[in-house]
Amino acid sequence: MLRRILILTTIFTLSLAVCLAEAAMQLSGNPAPLKAGDNLLAAAVYNDSPGSSDLTLIIQLKADDQILIDEGSPCKAIEPKQDLPSKDDPTGWTKPDFDDSSWQDAKYGVGYGDGDDNTEIGSKAANTVSIYTRAWFTISNPSSINKLDLGVDYDDACVIFINGVEVARTAGTDIPDKPHWDSWSDKGSGQTHEASKTDPPTYEWLEVPVEIISAVTPVSKTALTWGALKEIR
Repeated sequence: MLRRILILTTIFTLSLAVCLAEAAMQLSGNPAPLKAGDNLLAAAVYNDSPGSSDLTLIIQLKADDQILIDEGSPCKAIEPKQDLPSKDDPTGWTKPDFDDSSWQDAKYGVGYGDGDDNTEIGSKAANTVSIYTRAWFTISNPSSINKLDLGVDYDDACVIFINGVEVARTAGTDIPDKPHWDSWSDKGSGQTHEASKTDPPTYEWLEVPVEIISAVTPVSKTALTWGALKEIR
């Protein structure tokens, strides 16, 4: 009997540890600022520790059941080697007026090693820490939208921004409030997370509240919106 109790206790402890390690997405507490016209989703995905064998980010964004961004949507992507644009402004790259013209043309999902990436960026050999992405989407009538439905499939952790404002991130990581390019997600927290590797992707969903802002024209919009791409097709 005692042996059975010890076995059950061990199983429960291990299961609890796995649940704690498999961190989920959470809202950051900020509404997504939306304007009529073009809006920017910026997302960073982070490895948990050096030598990681894979890294993946796939996003679906919906408003009133209309898909704004999806797997296969165009984006700009980069494997950063420094804070962009600077150490003093490590999240400046998430703002609409940031110039991403030198970044790689890509499609979600991005990453390496999982076999589910439309655009392969980074590698285990390169000891990739993070990948940054930027994707534009169009809102015709933001006043009619009460929330955005954000779905993310990722490995190991990510932080999501709308028009330069953080709206969601993976819970339980060691990524600081202002993420840097070299912010490993596990520096003692034990955080890890595996992508679903399913087709279609299995997303973790969040309902992101919104607020309406005045229109701002981006300096350089170098990736087509998903809606425009579908019209071309």
